[in-house]
Amino acid sequence: MRLVIDTNRIMAGLLKDSTSRKIILHRSFLFFAPDYIGIELFKHRPYLMKKAKITEHDFDLLMHTLLDQVVLVPFEDFESEYQHAIEIMKPVDENDAPFLAVGIALGIDHIWTEDRHFRKQDLLHVCTTRDLIGMI
Repeated sequence: MRLVIDTNRIMAGLLKDSTSRKIILHRSFLFFAPDYIGIELFKHRPYLMKKAKITEHDFDLLMHTLLDQVVLVPFEDFESEYQHAIEIMKPVDENDAPFLAVGIALGIDHIWTEDRHFRKQDLLHVCTTRDLIGMI
């Protein structure tokens, strides 16, 4: 199954050996995200390392392991849908528009997120962690 994945799900996988980590690493799913999430994760690296109580080396290894399971989509590949996504997400959270744009541009019907505001749009079906566990 192809899904867009939000940054918070990857952060959850970084913080502990969690259900989120197991889902990201599970072969039943193929995840897609805007390529800038790597920059976002790196920006929050000190906080995430401290919270996860892991060394810099272990954090980097884990981050690369998780991101290897995500197709990082360059802006050029979803730019055509970006304005449309901004219009849809503007009343909710404009910062999430790139995730919606990735789904629209690539014809992906689902997003894995726990953010309830994604339920206010109807272009991508929202899958929660519980939903994905049920599919494994």
